[in-house]
Amino acid sequence: MSYIELLVNFTGQNVKEFTITGFDHLAHQKLLSFLIFFTYFLVLLGSGTNICIIATDRRLHTPMYIFIFNLALVDIMYTSSVSITMISVLVAEIKTISYYSCITSMYFYHLGDIEECLALSLMALDRIIAVSSPL
Repeated sequence: MSYIELLVNFTGQNVKEFTITGFDHLAHQKLLSFLIFFTYFLVLLGSGTNICIIATDRRLHTPMYIFIFNLALVDIMYTSSVSITMISVLVAEIKTISYYSCITSMYFYHLGDIEECLALSLMALDRIIAVSSPL
């Protein structure tokens, strides 16, 4: 069978949204959502402070601080891709997420994972170079 014949004979349904389960049995959903929101706020505050300090001070425009700047951006991307969905499930009790929203969140989460591994590897390489050939 060719690909065109498979498309014509497709009788299934396309997934439009996912139902999020697992939070229904929690006794204190509002407390958990507050803790998640507070942690999200602290991450945004800390990473934003790092980004602002590194961006404004010219003396910090060295490779190690650029990697720390990148890690702060990745941290914001990580927490934004997951925390917003969890808070909406717990506070607003929206138990569904659209297919495209789920794929987008998953994409940014995995992109952040890859970027964090790369940044940590480059930071380690920078330290190896600094120790191997000082000045």
